[in-house]
Amino acid sequence: MLKLDSFVFNPFSENTYVVYDDDTKECVIIDAGCSNIGEENQLFGYIDSHRLKPLMVISTHGHIDHIVGNPAVKRRYGISVAAHPDVKDDFIRSRQHAVMFGMHFNGESELPDRNLKDGEIIKIGESTLEVICTPGHAEGSVSLYAQIEGWVFTGDALFCRSIGRTDFAGGSYPTLIKSIKERLFHLPDDTTVYSGHGESTTIFDEQRYNMYL
Repeated sequence: MLKLDSFVFNPFSENTYVVYDDDTKECVIIDAGCSNIGEENQLFGYIDSHRLKPLMVISTHGHIDHIVGNPAVKRRYGISVAAHPDVKDDFIRSRQHAVMFGMHFNGESELPDRNLKDGEIIKIGESTLEVICTPGHAEGSVSLYAQIEGWVFTGDALFCRSIGRTDFAGGSYPTLIKSIKERLFHLPDDTTVYSGHGESTTIFDEQRYNMYL
């Protein structure tokens, strides 16, 4: 079984997740949002104190608040940055966006090292994460489903009682609604939703109480 912990980083209060197998100590970092040395030390201190073995850092999409920590994590642990290939344009724009929002980003890795595809299975110890393409908030957005644990990491596609913005470049409201209803709402009702911002929720609650859906 997997375990997880989360951190709230950068001016956008972005959720960064560390998902790990307690037996093998293998882990992945989902959406590395650490934007300064203090936040980097908080993330690295957790990983190192738990003696975890990072396999990769996964970006659910390419917006700056979700990828600003990628270079530091990659440099620290010598691991790959994994994302859907359609994030390319957002990764390229990331330096400009960092300047706009006052965040330092050296852009050491402008594009992901590893391309993820829909339905791909990522192994962490004896457990898995399944890649589910959920575009609409941004091009190349993916969610990550841990079937055994009953978790789904939705990035900025689905929030507690809300959905992701679609007014950025590459966003599409009809596409996002389709992604949520056809991909995420097909998951079991008791699946816990871990979003890119804010508190967790469940598929059951969002099906019934999310005013946008």
